Amino acid sequence: MTSPTVTPVPLLAPLRILQADEYDRAVKAGVRAARSVSRATVEEVTGAVLAEVGLFSPPIEPDELDPEFCTAQCLPFDPETCDTYSLGQWQQCGDEPGHAGDGHDNGDFSWSDGQPGTVPARHGTV
Repeated sequence: MTSPTVTPVPLLAPLRILQADEYDRAVKAGVRAARSVSRATVEEVTGAVLAEVGLFSPPIEPDELDPEFCTAQCLPFDPETCDTYSLGQWQQCGDEPGHAGDGHDNGDFSWSDGQPGTVPARHGTV
């Protein structure tokens, strides 16, 4: 069974979060261009290259999140406020599932629901 697609709050133009099929096509193009490299490596390289030009991978699907934590997510998209490793890497809230309020934190990033590049918690689902 396919998990439901999550819908993040859009980023401000010209930045954009890619649809899952767009991101998959970019990764597949990278795999074709670098046949001797693993898909995981190609995904990492593709994500870094796309982030540098303001295009980002879709959010983490609910069934791929750690069920021990809140399902809210944020996307570090500003190279001025995050390190190059975190740029374009979706972050999961580190608080317990169902915590009070719409503020989230994972130790590295803090955010509120409704900010650009965020996905609110999906209560009762993972």
